[in-house]
Amino acid sequence: MALFIWKNSFSVGVDCLDTDHIIITSLINHIDDAKLSGTDEAAVGMILSALMSYAIGHFRREEQLLAEKGDSNLPAHIEQHHLVERQLADLYADYQSCPDPETSREIMELLNYWITEHILRVDMRYKVLFS
Repeated sequence: MALFIWKNSFSVGVDCLDTDHIIITSLINHIDDAKLSGTDEAAVGMILSALMSYAIGHFRREEQLLAEKGDSNLPAHIEQHHLVERQLADLYADYQSCPDPETSREIMELLNYWITEHILRVDMRYKVLFS
């Protein structure tokens, strides 16, 4: 069962960013599914690596679109992106050196927080810029 089910009400009003968010949540769901099914930790690491790469590309796309709209909250938004990037990079480095379930659990907690707090709260604030 999926950890996170996408709903139209989660749309930020920009098709490319909504698509990014759907792909990101799908990758998070794949990590969760792999953990629940007992898939080896190496598989979890590969999905996590793909997620991190995709998320960084998404952040830059989102930041560019917000800059074009003159979003006054952009500096704070960028800092939040950088914080998540640093946290994921640190956890991923720990995970690569010792792929254990505790580290992947911490990663899942961060990703769940990211969905609920960043995508569904912070990102929703810029929806009005694209209306």
